[in-house]
Amino acid sequence: MMPKLLFLKNLEDALKDCDIPRAERTEILEDYAQMIEEATVHGDVEAFIERLGSPKSMARTFAKDMPRKKQRSEKWVAVSPFIALIIFFYAGFAHDAWHPAWLAFLLIPVIAILSERNALLETLTALSVFVVLSVFMIVGTYWGLWHPFWALFLLIAGIAFLQGRHWLHKLFGLYTFAVVVGFILYVLLIEPMHDFVLLVFLPIPIMGLLSSELDGLFRQKSRQALRRFLGFALFAIGLLVIYLYLGINAGLWHPGWLLFMLIPIAGLLHTQWVEKVSVEPVAYTPFIAVILFFLWGEYGNAYAYSWLVFLMIPITAILFSKD
Repeated sequence: MMPKLLFLKNLEDALKDCDIPRAERTEILEDYAQMIEEATVHGDVEAFIERLGSPKSMARTFAKDMPRKKQRSEKWVAVSPFIALIIFFYAGFAHDAWHPAWLAFLLIPVIAILSERNALLETLTALSVFVVLSVFMIVGTYWGLWHPFWALFLLIAGIAFLQGRHWLHKLFGLYTFAVVVGFILYVLLIEPMHDFVLLVFLPIPIMGLLSSELDGLFRQKSRQALRRFLGFALFAIGLLVIYLYLGINAGLWHPGWLLFMLIPIAGLLHTQWVEKVSVEPVAYTPFIAVILFFLWGEYGNAYAYSWLVFLMIPITAILFSKD
């Protein structure tokens, strides 16, 4: 018998060796994980895995049935670091706008995401981090509106809710969008700040728990999913409380928002260490680079040099990518 996790890991490695695109790999692995879960419920998981055959032969079959051609998007991914450098240096030298011209380096992961050809909502979820960060930085830098535009980061959760299968997921997503837009308009047009208004955000982590429980029921892992997302929800709530405290009492809306970069990093670490699912090192680099860029730039007064940390994204991709 080949245990489920070992089988899926071997299948993932075999798919990479056969140059199956990442989007297709993810879909294949999710499908087989679901089928193995169903076989587990019926008590014939060992026989089912044996019937599937070896991961290498499966990967070769997928590669044969999936004609691949070099996509023009792959060339854009390759040249994206140079495009980002050109934009950054032009804005910096010509307009003395080193900050926020560093946002040009976000083109690197954005172009890579667009080249993956994922489903629309999956693509929007992946892009939302970079789009929200860009809007937040531009609005904050030029108009000083770090508050209330920090709430835009919650739209990332809203888009993720919309990917759910249950109708409640859609409701959670719509609520999140309505609350974020309403909160920003309220603070800008009606009242600069009333702490009680922040209570409208309280249901969002609760909805995250309910959403994860629904997903767990679909995957027949409701307890495990609930424990996992309970931990993430408490972690996110803790960061939100710290951020609001720093913003309200110390005015550190910026760069205090960097705390939220810890959420995706924690998610990647959980996937890699707890779920034992392979995570490519480059996945961490956009978030680490943003943190280092601002800490070095703000407290070292070195925005003219701190942009160099964004080079870790293409360098890591080249050194560690298996594709």
